[in-house]
Amino acid sequence: MFTWPLDEDLSLIFLRPEMSTELFTLCRDNRDYLGQWLPWPPLLRHVDDMGLFIRHAIEGFARGESLHCALEYQGEVVGAIAYNQIDRRLGVVVIGYWLAERRQGKGIITRACRALIQHAFEQMGMEKVAINTAVDNQASRAVCERLGFQLEGINRNAERLQRGMVDHACYGLLREEWQQREARG
Repeated sequence: MFTWPLDEDLSLIFLRPEMSTELFTLCRDNRDYLGQWLPWPPLLRHVDDMGLFIRHAIEGFARGESLHCALEYQGEVVGAIAYNQIDRRLGVVVIGYWLAERRQGKGIITRACRALIQHAFEQMGMEKVAINTAVDNQASRAVCERLGFQLEGINRNAERLQRGMVDHACYGLLREEWQQREARG
């Protein structure tokens, strides 16, 4: 089992099949909240749906196309974070994440993103990290801005959610920008 402790409270855990029930329950309990921003929570109807997703995530990792991890905060799984796409030819990764509503506002996503960004640039040799989020998802946009991402544009009608089509704010962070930011401390 791959576990990456980020600090005393927060770890990333590589998704594995035996996590299906725990993640399904968390998603079910947060379905309405997560469904505001993501297309898939309303579609998860059974633990087997989560098991299938985890199997696909593991296969994507084996092909070098993605990396999906659970977020464990103070010993409890509270969400997930991923390189949803890894494009080694372009040197770009796209990060996605979700977090249980009651765990919002604790810096969990910011800390986890910071770790994945650092890993992408320093270990994987990537040139760019991207995050795409619904335009009206102010919490997610604040994470991007806090981490030094630049708003690169708006992708109109980028995703269909239960509430209809939503535009995406497309953020990017280049390796040079990250290095300059890190050098400033």
